[in-house]
Amino acid sequence: MKNSPVPSRPIKAILKTASCLALVAGGVNAIAAEGYKLRQTPIGAFGGEIAAAADSPGLFGTAVLTHINIYQLTDNEGNDVGVPGRNVPLPTGTPTGGAVSNGRYTLNVPAGTIEFSQKQTQLNLVGGYLTESTYADGRIAFVVNVPLIKQSRSYVATQPLGTVLPTLAGTPPVSALPSAPLRGAIAAVAAAVNAQVQAGVAASASQPILQNTETTGFGDTEFSAVWIRHRDRLKVAAGVSLFAPTGSYDKARGPNPGFGNFYTLRPGVAVTYNLNPNHTDAQWDAGVTIAGRLSYGINSTNKDTDYRSGNFLYGELGAVKVVGNWALGVNVLAVQQVTDDSGAGAPTDGRRYRTYGVGPFISYKLPGKDAGFNVQYSDNFGGRNAIATRALQLRFVKAW
Repeated sequence: MKNSPVPSRPIKAILKTASCLALVAGGVNAIAAEGYKLRQTPIGAFGGEIAAAADSPGLFGTAVLTHINIYQLTDNEGNDVGVPGRNVPLPTGTPTGGAVSNGRYTLNVPAGTIEFSQKQTQLNLVGGYLTESTYADGRIAFVVNVPLIKQSRSYVATQPLGTVLPTLAGTPPVSALPSAPLRGAIAAVAAAVNAQVQAGVAASASQPILQNTETTGFGDTEFSAVWIRHRDRLKVAAGVSLFAPTGSYDKARGPNPGFGNFYTLRPGVAVTYNLNPNHTDAQWDAGVTIAGRLSYGINSTNKDTDYRSGNFLYGELGAVKVVGNWALGVNVLAVQQVTDDSGAGAPTDGRRYRTYGVGPFISYKLPGKDAGFNVQYSDNFGGRNAIATRALQLRFVKAW
């Protein structure tokens, strides 16, 4: 038989603001939709805070420092994004004096590769207030999340030289042409076209999505209102976040700390349940809390580009075990774009974003202080039209 529940006190202060922050989890840039950007972090939001025994009214604040290594860009099949192959018609008519009509030969250019890497360091300053008054047996938290972001991107594209192939059936290969000057003329045109192709690949580094550049600035501000009800072992946090385009953004530059000149509305709900709050119990579930979170992101149209990114669904599960001043846990997440992009330049085949993530975390409550730290590692996998990231995050939580 289990002992009578005893509320946890050692780690309570770390966890005090978790319900308020449970829906505030969009401060880290991801890549998808327009310019491969999506306003949903690829890092789990749950940490040791989910085991909070209670929520105290008043002011609270959190500083979140995150370092992200983006090491892969995936296509619609989940493979590395590459330079597409192509067939380029050779302008053979004039160089050959009309001996071979224009378009009888093409340059067959095979697919190339892209090496993409981005380092990102981000500081999120989160502050809020939890009301003294109750509404439907719950309190309301008002939260503001402001990110400061430093990005450094590296992009290198390579593509093999193309080979000359006949365009029409029955046309002899270049090596079989009877005239040496004719063979030389076609080869010269092929070399010129190859040079143009290689120049185009090299120039792709100047495209906004792929630029080799560094930038620093404020990201988009997140405003949230969350209703929190905590009864016994169960806690429910339901609310909505609005992302405003306050960040540094230039449609001709990439990367950007801001996502673009559009808004994102994200309603959601988070639920936590303490299996057994008695930490001295010998049972396996002593001090164990589980949590789940579901939200839905709705994007408006980017006024600068006339592009609208598709809406997305976000889900996360977490579990933590509290032992004294320490809390150890893990979370898993999934992000899935559920509607197609639309507007200028939107792909016709959908190309919806998808990624999964998993990672452990550890929390520590400062003895005698209403404050604590949470350290978390996260790794993404199974991406489609998405980045693959590895991230290390440090959170400092303080209640007043």
